[in-house]
Amino acid sequence: IEWPFALILPYVFLFYVVFSFLEDTGYLPRIAVLADGVFRRMGIQGGNIIPLMLGFGCAVPAILGSRAANTYKERIMVAAMVSLAIPCASQSAAFMSLLGDRSLFALISVYLLSMFIVLMTGLVVDKIVPGRSQALLLEVPNLLLPDRQAFMKKLKLRLKHFFIDAEGPLLMGIVIASVIVETVLLNEFSKVIAPLVQGWLGLPKEASLALLLGIIRRELAVLPLLDLNLNTLQLIVGAVIALFYLPCLSVFAVLAKEFTVKVASLIVVVTIVSAFLFGGIVNHLGGLLLGLM
Repeated sequence: IEWPFALILPYVFLFYVVFSFLEDTGYLPRIAVLADGVFRRMGIQGGNIIPLMLGFGCAVPAILGSRAANTYKERIMVAAMVSLAIPCASQSAAFMSLLGDRSLFALISVYLLSMFIVLMTGLVVDKIVPGRSQALLLEVPNLLLPDRQAFMKKLKLRLKHFFIDAEGPLLMGIVIASVIVETVLLNEFSKVIAPLVQGWLGLPKEASLALLLGIIRRELAVLPLLDLNLNTLQLIVGAVIALFYLPCLSVFAVLAKEFTVKVASLIVVVTIVSAFLFGGIVNHLGGLLLGLM
């Protein structure tokens, strides 16, 4: 029960403090201008970096923030990149808890992989989805110190939404996890997916709980691994799977509402396949490298 408060809340709070400060100073439009050259190569304008940055807090406001994009194609690209490979604040906190004490290199590698896949996703979706992006037209405001009262109100509002939208489902997931562990459901589920979990991913059968709960919240695909005695390679595999695992239920609902159920389902299928594909590749490549050393 301490997971949401001891492991996740401090990181989320710090993220919202920094992001709200950048937002209120007027620096975010400058970041958009600086990023425009790189984003143009992916087929979108630099202004879309703002909803992508929001994705590091929560994917839901990031997808809603894509409404500011000029074209439907850009909205699809932003939604795909956020859903596939940008970890939310809760997920990042779980990664740090999982890998921070074991290997800083492994933690950095997971985020470098995330950035690489975001770029590749943008390039691929740009080729698949028809249409063109428009030129960046953005007013760059003066840099100002944030108003303290407005800043605190915004911070409180975002933390309130986090408690309602994230902590509630997370606590529900913990209750479900307790029920599953105390019954035979986990054993039966583990038997069904044993070839995938133990054979392809190289994880113990108990890791099946993480895959099952990741459907509710992405970070729940990471947190159960903390209680298992995993080696460094297994921890990296678990982090990679959680990075690409399907968006949580609230993200799927927003995707279906903002686009269509077909688009939301397609993104979910792509995330699941990517999670198991990349997780298995990391497991086998890591095992091969360890065998050669």
